[in-house]
Amino acid sequence: MADLQRATPVSLPTLRKAIQELTSERWIRVVGQADANGGRPAMLFGIDDTRYLLVGVHIQLPGLRLITSDLNGQVMHEETLFERIRPTPNEVIEAIETYVSEIRSCYPDQQLVGLGIAAPGFTHPITGDIISVGRVPGWDDFPICQRLRNSLGIPAVIANDVDCMAFAEFHESGRSFTENFIFVGLDEGVKISMFLNGALYKGSFGNTGLIRTKFLHVPSLESQDHNLEEIITITGINRIFEELVGALPPTEQDRYAELMALSHRKRLRRILQADHNEFPLCVTIMQQLRAVLAVVIANTIYILQPDHVVLGGMLGAMSPKAFADLRRAVYAYLPELFANHVDMQQSQFHSPNMSAVGAIYHLIDDLMFAE
Repeated sequence: MADLQRATPVSLPTLRKAIQELTSERWIRVVGQADANGGRPAMLFGIDDTRYLLVGVHIQLPGLRLITSDLNGQVMHEETLFERIRPTPNEVIEAIETYVSEIRSCYPDQQLVGLGIAAPGFTHPITGDIISVGRVPGWDDFPICQRLRNSLGIPAVIANDVDCMAFAEFHESGRSFTENFIFVGLDEGVKISMFLNGALYKGSFGNTGLIRTKFLHVPSLESQDHNLEEIITITGINRIFEELVGALPPTEQDRYAELMALSHRKRLRRILQADHNEFPLCVTIMQQLRAVLAVVIANTIYILQPDHVVLGGMLGAMSPKAFADLRRAVYAYLPELFANHVDMQQSQFHSPNMSAVGAIYHLIDDLMFAE
């Protein structure tokens, strides 16, 4: 109680009343006792993770990932749909509604308090609409949050999927917001999430930092026939990989049979993680990806001059060697002043659920600080 009073600008009676109300509503509970110093041991309060549930959604396109967690962010249930399909907006709505119905049936003694959505493209920070997912026809001006609030009767909030990856990284790793960070996430495209002066910079459309390869000059690839947009998307990388494997003689294709059988996301993780001595085509893919990412990251560092750069999303799966090679390529573009200052590292939290978990943390923050 004394620690809480020191951390909050309220009187002791007001604090006691708030704790009593939160305890009776089962938002918090006693989780232990502090060490005694001659008197009665003080009670330690923590989140009550036995009563309330939250749903996180990552709209991947292709793919839809749904998870359920408690208030501490512990994932209790997960499901993946449309793995190689780009569903329509209405198909996504129906899938979410079905999932929520199933969760309510599976956990009848717990209350679902809200839904957090991680989505690609441009989202409206106030209305919760998906403004545009440029690479997928049909995903424009879609009021997804309002539709789900109406049908499910619970709060629903939305944020960009890479921003959600960054939220998850900060919550899970305990990173501080006090310094200037950029978070580089790879999913169906590359986005830079910018945490400047202690806050996420969102811009007018809810999410800045989307990378357009038409504005990039990549010297090592300029003499080759490359579609740079494909090199920085999960779908595009897989298409390039499949094309390269298909061009091999049948006897050489056999070594890639295991990788070819995987889903796009699992295959990319293997490409990023593997020791590629036995997979020459994976080396080719990584060289192309590294060339584009180095230009993107170096330009961002040069413009924003951040203290830290964190690589996450799929990039969190890179092997130590692959990450070291990329970091060297980035530093090679930078003046010594910037290269010596910026700290570049991989995300500490890496999970297929990263965006969905981040969407839940975004929801919790929204519920806590709503006026």
